[in-house]
Amino acid sequence: MRIAAYCRVSTDREEQKDSLVHQKEFFLEYAKKNGYELFRLYADEGISGTSLKKRVEFQRLMQDAQMGLFELVVVKDISRVARNTVDFLQSIRVLKSIGVNVIFLTANMTSLGDSEFILTIFGAMAQEESGNLSKRVKWGKKINAKKGRVPQRIFGYDRMDNFNLQINPVEAEVVRTIFRMYLKEGAGCRGISLALNADGAKTKFGCEWNPRGVRRVLTNPIYCGHYVNNKYEIEDFLTGHQIRLPAEQNFHHDRPDWAIITMDEFLRAQIQMEERRAKYKTFDGHSTDSRYSSKHLFSTLIKCEHCGKSFCRRKYTYVNTRVYWICSTNSQYTAEQCDNLVKIEETELLAELRDYFSSLIQDKDRFVQGILSEVNRRRSSAQDEINADDIEKKRKRLLAKKSRYQEMYANDVMTMAELKAKTAQITKELSELDDSLKRLQRSAAVQQNSENLVKSYKMEIERFLALETATNLDLRRIIDHISVNRDGTVQIILKKSGDLNMHQNLPSWCQ
Repeated sequence: MRIAAYCRVSTDREEQKDSLVHQKEFFLEYAKKNGYELFRLYADEGISGTSLKKRVEFQRLMQDAQMGLFELVVVKDISRVARNTVDFLQSIRVLKSIGVNVIFLTANMTSLGDSEFILTIFGAMAQEESGNLSKRVKWGKKINAKKGRVPQRIFGYDRMDNFNLQINPVEAEVVRTIFRMYLKEGAGCRGISLALNADGAKTKFGCEWNPRGVRRVLTNPIYCGHYVNNKYEIEDFLTGHQIRLPAEQNFHHDRPDWAIITMDEFLRAQIQMEERRAKYKTFDGHSTDSRYSSKHLFSTLIKCEHCGKSFCRRKYTYVNTRVYWICSTNSQYTAEQCDNLVKIEETELLAELRDYFSSLIQDKDRFVQGILSEVNRRRSSAQDEINADDIEKKRKRLLAKKSRYQEMYANDVMTMAELKAKTAQITKELSELDDSLKRLQRSAAVQQNSENLVKSYKMEIERFLALETATNLDLRRIIDHISVNRDGTVQIILKKSGDLNMHQNLPSWCQ
């Protein structure tokens, strides 16, 4: 009789590979001892027993069985076939339907001779053991995560052991390039990934960079010497579905010796990423679905006043080359969704901006006083709304009320549902008070540093005027955006300095 044997180990570690070798020797001896012809030994290495999807050798066994290449399958233990009861029974039923018997040597059982009920019991026991093993592994991982266990691979570092990394000089330079391009050159994740690929840089797995990979580098605090782990766990051991854990369950480890960039650079990158996300998600109440871009001089800087979308760049060549900007919604859908037909010539816009900035700082005293007056006006307005003492008084009252509700719950005066409803409203009000306090603090900071802010801003304008060739980032240092109305009115909104936001109209010069 021709038989097939199946064996599997769950990991690819050396000790498990030794186990696989022993299993192969066992089946060869078994076939020889019982006078069988061993057709083939099917062996899956480093594969979990909870799913059949990735077990190539087992799938091949099933296909060969349906082709009639053997009459019997020998397996040492039920758990070697599957630790998922459903997968186990389905596989056994398929083999039984084509007359192929399965012998489980450890349990001394056969699929044709024993009832399916008994097989189900043993299959369920194997699945339960897998579940218990998963719990033990999960517990062990959490303990190691708390101690600071590091992943097998992380870009920028070489893994020394379970708890230590060493900076990889070549990869560290790529990390610095990513942060430099993002912070100093104003590049987006897509632009950075294209630049890295053009330079021949590869990821830890030897692949090309993509925007998602760049974003992972920009958002991982390990590069400034702060390692965070225990961020994910397996929700279901049968499916392997992974979930993200709440931030309060993460473990934090300060490792300054792993720092590739400074903490200041990392924090500035997070602030800038959040600002870009907020700014290009919505604009003046419009949902834009736009993405930050710095590819061209005015990329994502010119905004349509009506639909909120950015203007897109168009290049037309007939006799001469013409470069102009037009509302992207109008360009894509014509006037159906936006009737802003204004076209802005790129060279004219840049020239007008230079003239405008020159006139803006011509009268230096007036320029400084105008900004300081705006700062004072905004600060006074903020103080009229509420002051710090009022915020603190309201905060104390809300905390006292929350404490009373908790006592009422402890004394069975209210239910848990009622407590949650009451405290949820208090939490919301406390958050609003914190926001108000932060606005006051920012306003005070602007007031204290207003003269320095104005000088710094003026220096940025003078720097821009001195440049022969400007970039998108150079413009972003000075302006927040340029708003264009359908009647041709162009408005430049200068860069915010703290809570300061200055508006100035440009003449209707564009066509």
